[in-house]
Amino acid sequence: MFQKALIVMLVCMLAVAPGIGAAGSVKADQCTVTTGQMLIDAGQYAQAVAEFTCVIDAQPMQVEGYRGRSEASLLLGQYTDAQRDYILITALILPEYPEAEDSLLAGYDARLAAEPDSIPALTGLSFAHWYFFNYTAAIQTLNHLLALQPDSVYGRLLRGSSRLLHHGSAKAKGIADLERAIQLAPDNADVRYIVADAYTYGLPDPQRAFTEASLALGWGLDTPRVHAILASSYNAFGDRLSAAQHIKTHIDLVTTELVSTNPLDPGTTDTLELVAGRTYAIPVPATAGELISITTGSSDFWDSILVLVGPDGTPVLGSDDTNFYFAAFDWTAEATGIYSLQVTSFESVSTGELVVTRK
Repeated sequence: MFQKALIVMLVCMLAVAPGIGAAGSVKADQCTVTTGQMLIDAGQYAQAVAEFTCVIDAQPMQVEGYRGRSEASLLLGQYTDAQRDYILITALILPEYPEAEDSLLAGYDARLAAEPDSIPALTGLSFAHWYFFNYTAAIQTLNHLLALQPDSVYGRLLRGSSRLLHHGSAKAKGIADLERAIQLAPDNADVRYIVADAYTYGLPDPQRAFTEASLALGWGLDTPRVHAILASSYNAFGDRLSAAQHIKTHIDLVTTELVSTNPLDPGTTDTLELVAGRTYAIPVPATAGELISITTGSSDFWDSILVLVGPDGTPVLGSDDTNFYFAAFDWTAEATGIYSLQVTSFESVSTGELVVTRK
């Protein structure tokens, strides 16, 4: 029952985010994936977003609704909305139907076999590869897209991102792609966000990432990942408190269920069951001057994020990607009292066991 309620809650929460569903509603008994795809192929992308939103409302556990809405959003230049749909696929569908990823990719392969130069299919497939970390395949698909549309903002942006995220790839060419995307769409907050992401998780440049993410946030892109990027930059700058506040905001934005646990004393470990939207609040008793050492890990997923909130309710530190992609910290308590460790998976999309250890 909880999982079903969570699905409804997450779909509703994310479907009303900026850009999604803005084209109006469609009656559930009239909307289909086929109609949505026809709208995409006809270049009616806003109408396609509305059609696929209707499909999702009617069948929230079917991957094709999210795939289609993401594709339409990409063609509208709304890259954050497109990524949000893949986050929903990860959070809601893959835990129940892990074969959905292969099904989605196979659908694109079939479309391109029938029409090799289909811009919508090349766009959608390249994004799917990018989101699922297959940067080599993303670059190959984007090369094809850019051969057809050399000044595609999307093509330049995602190829630049893929080149920077694909360690060992041509970094200089990736930078050139990103700069060209900015030249083509200098005022697009989504473009700035993707650039910031590349300079955070691909070719680390905290100052450049901070500049780009700040533009995206200032232009209205108030998303969990933008706050995570800003937190990463602030931590690199040595501004621990600003980083903690942004990670707290990240966690607040993705949390639909906050679960309290027993206190985590020195030398103890908690094994916590995560599902999408769930954050744990763990009491951490400490005395002033005491070293608090926390590590997180999992055999089920690979990315966690946490914030430590002081006894007065102020975030004092945040951690993301400290131990590979897992959050961890060593910090000396500044006051005696009960701290609160809020911890979840990055963007709270993962399902599985999270192990939290206090040394």
